[in-house]
Amino acid sequence: MSIPLRVLFVEDMEEDAVLMVRELKRAGFEPTWLRVDNEAALLGALRDSRWDIVISDYSMPAFSGVEALKVVKKDNDQTPFIIVSGVIGEQTAVEVMKAGAQDYFLKSAITRLPHAVERELRDAQARRKQRASAQALREMQARFNAFMNAAPMPTWIKDAQLRYSYVNPAQSAFFGMTPGDMDGLTDADLMSSGAAEAAQENDRKVLQDRCELHTQETVFDHNHNARILEVVRFPLHGEGRGDMVAGLALDVTEREESRRELELAIQRQQLLSSRVIEVQERERQHLARGLHDDVGQSLTALKITLETIRKTGTLEGPALQNGIDIVTSVLAQVRSLSLDLRPPQLDNLGLTAALRSYVEQKSRMAGVNGWFESGGQDGKLHHDIENTAFRIVQEAVTNILRHAGCRNIWVRIERQQDQLYLSIRDDGKGFDVERARSNAISGTSFGLLNMEERAVLVGGSMDISSAPGEGTEIVMHLPTAPVVRRI
Repeated sequence: MSIPLRVLFVEDMEEDAVLMVRELKRAGFEPTWLRVDNEAALLGALRDSRWDIVISDYSMPAFSGVEALKVVKKDNDQTPFIIVSGVIGEQTAVEVMKAGAQDYFLKSAITRLPHAVERELRDAQARRKQRASAQALREMQARFNAFMNAAPMPTWIKDAQLRYSYVNPAQSAFFGMTPGDMDGLTDADLMSSGAAEAAQENDRKVLQDRCELHTQETVFDHNHNARILEVVRFPLHGEGRGDMVAGLALDVTEREESRRELELAIQRQQLLSSRVIEVQERERQHLARGLHDDVGQSLTALKITLETIRKTGTLEGPALQNGIDIVTSVLAQVRSLSLDLRPPQLDNLGLTAALRSYVEQKSRMAGVNGWFESGGQDGKLHHDIENTAFRIVQEAVTNILRHAGCRNIWVRIERQQDQLYLSIRDDGKGFDVERARSNAISGTSFGLLNMEERAVLVGGSMDISSAPGEGTEIVMHLPTAPVVRRI
C-alpha cells in the first residue's frame, strides 16, 4: 500500500528532483511534490500548502540550502528538513546539522533517501506528540493555577515530611504571607502548638490510612482571630516525590456562630416556655394572697364593724370611723393590685405619663434620684408595645433598686416615626452581662432573659452594656406596632 507524502524540493535541477521522486516511489511512497529554486518561490509554497518534509540542495546559483533551512524553520520548526548535495564536506555537514537540518547525504547515495524520509517522518510525528503533550501539560498547569489562584478557600499540598510544597493565595493570605513564603514551612511554624499537633496528626492519619479525612479545626489567622475551619484532607502520590497529603479548608466561623446562637435562642425559648405556667401560677398566687390576706381580711373587719353598728343601732362612736378607715385601706389595696396588673395611666394618659409616674414614685420611695426624659413624636402606641415597654422598664428599675446600689436612675423615651427608643441607665456597681445570661439559661435568674424576650416577641431588640463598677445601660428599640415573626 502506497504511503501518501507531501514533499517540497528546493532544487535547481529538475532531473535531480525527478530522480528523488522515483526513489521514494520505489520505496512505497506516493509523493505529491513541488520544486522551487529561490526564496520567493519557497515562501509561496510554504504559504499555500503544508508539507510533510522539505528536501533541499545545499548549493544553488540563486539560493542555498542553509538559507532555505532558515526560511522553513521560521515558518514551522517542526517540518523535517534534509540536505542533499553533490559534494559536501564534514565541516559543512556539522554546520547544517547545528543549524537544524535533520539529515544530510550525497546525491551519489540517493538510495538512502527513502530510509531517511521514513525515519524523519517518524521522528517528526514523535516530536509533534511530545510537543502536543507539553502544550497540553502547560495548558493544564495554567488552568490549575488559574483555578487555585481564584479559589476562595485555602488549599495546600504537603510532602511526606508534612512540609508545605504548594499553597494557593487564599491559604497564604490566611497567615498573612505569600505562597513563596510558606514553601518548606510546617504547621508548627504557623499555628499554635495545639492546633499544629492536631493538624499534623490528621495528616499522618491520611498518609497512613490512604483515605479521605474530614475534620473541624480552630486556627488563628494572621490577625489573631480564631477561625473555625472545616478541613478535607486526602492522599496524593507524587511522581518521584513519594506520598503527599493535600487539603482544603472552608471557613465556617459565621455559620457555627449562627448555629450556636440559634441553639441558645431555642434553649432560651424552651426555658421560657417551660416557665410560662409557673409564672402564671405565681401571678395567680400573688393576686390570691393579696385578695385573701389584705382585701379579704379588711372586708371581714368591715363586716364585723357593720354588724356592731347594726346591733347598737347607732352610727355614732368609733365604729363608723373604723369602717371608713377599713374602706380606705381596701381601696388602696385594690389600687395597688390593679397597678401591678396594668397601670391606669397607660389607658388614661399613655405610656410616657405612666413611665414618668412610675420612675418618680419608685425612685422617691427608694431614696435615689430619678431622672425621666421624653422626646420625639407624640401619639398613641399599640397597647402591646405600651405593655412591653412599661414591663421592661418596671423590671429594669426593680432590678436596679434591688441590686445596683446606685444614686441615680435615668430613663429616656423617644419616638421616631415607626420606632420607639427606650434607655434605662444607672450609676451603680454594674455586673458581668455574659455571666448573667448564663445564669438566665441555667435557670438561676430570669430578669434579664424576661426583658430580652419581651422585646423580641413584639419584633424589637435590646442591648445591654455593663461592667463591674461602671453602671448599666439598657437600650431598647421597639416598633410602634407588634411585628409577627414567621419561622
